[in-house]
Amino acid sequence: MRLEKDNVTREEVIRFYAGYDRRKKGQHLPLSDMDAWPWDDPRGLDLKLEANGLKHGVLAAYRTWGLVEFGVTDLLECAVYNGIFRGEPQALSQLILRGKLDGWSPDRDTDWWQPIREGSVLGVDSALIARPSVRSEEPARWYFEDGSGRALALLQRILRYSDVGRTCWVYLGREPDQRSIFIRDRPELRDEGLGWGRLLRIR
Repeated sequence: MRLEKDNVTREEVIRFYAGYDRRKKGQHLPLSDMDAWPWDDPRGLDLKLEANGLKHGVLAAYRTWGLVEFGVTDLLECAVYNGIFRGEPQALSQLILRGKLDGWSPDRDTDWWQPIREGSVLGVDSALIARPSVRSEEPARWYFEDGSGRALALLQRILRYSDVGRTCWVYLGREPDQRSIFIRDRPELRDEGLGWGRLLRIR
């Protein structure tokens, strides 16, 4: 793992995510009212995200983020959305041991599936979004809030072709906002230094 940029603001990450998600849905114009969003109010931001059909909870729950580069060992420490492999673990390391990745493919058309399979680079413009894991996601260290499918496709490519030098970019939640309902409901995420002591030593 390599830290590229520290102290990325909540506003930067939400604007990035909203732009990526809207482009994915064919909505290429930015949201017109984002300049007036309550950037220091996690509850107000959640309401705005939800009203615009965007994921809410985690994105507003962190005041600052880090932009990091994940390699294969970092991916193996991550968990993915529990709806992908129902009744199975969420940790990628455990899913691999159970042979779940070999035959996996997305359950809908995507613009990233074939390019990743063919070896395209996942640039910063398609960064994934992750946070520290909660107990139900152990033994994973991180959880992909956005990008579980891309992470699975990338790891599948790495393992299939021994393409171990391949990496991806990730916005990683750093400083939790104690006012966030998401953080308040998950005590294990309240520690502002969670995971970052080790991360900052890996540059």
